[in-house]
Amino acid sequence: MYTEEQGRMLNAIGQHTADIIGKVPNDVFVFIEAGDKWMGGAIFENLEDAVIYHSPNINLLKEIQNLWESADPENKWSIIHYDIKDGQFDAEFFYTADMKHHPFEYDYRQDALTARYNNKPVIYPPIDGDWQQLNEDDLSND
Repeated sequence: MYTEEQGRMLNAIGQHTADIIGKVPNDVFVFIEAGDKWMGGAIFENLEDAVIYHSPNINLLKEIQNLWESADPENKWSIIHYDIKDGQFDAEFFYTADMKHHPFEYDYRQDALTARYNNKPVIYPPIDGDWQQLNEDDLSND
């Protein structure tokens, strides 16, 4: 269980997620990782035909780090599965001691995506950051 302060931090993660995707999140999964002096997050918005990835911003990353630092030093989490559905969030914590692999040695994010979305395509932005809208004519007939 978490403290009232940690509850406010978890709520703030949901608020930052809403700011990033530009709307009230519904059916959104945030994969969170953190450790000593490092943190990461990935936002996945479940749509009808695909899952859209959204990059975290600095505010979200700072809140993740604050949450990790607020944890009991003897019982630090490594990963959080943070789900937002119907205006509510649910956070499931995973601790390094309970994990089969160290988070740096295994892709727990991919396991979480597969468990939630099966083989639904996940759309990531292009590396250069320029989005491009495609229509059927842009696609090969192959």
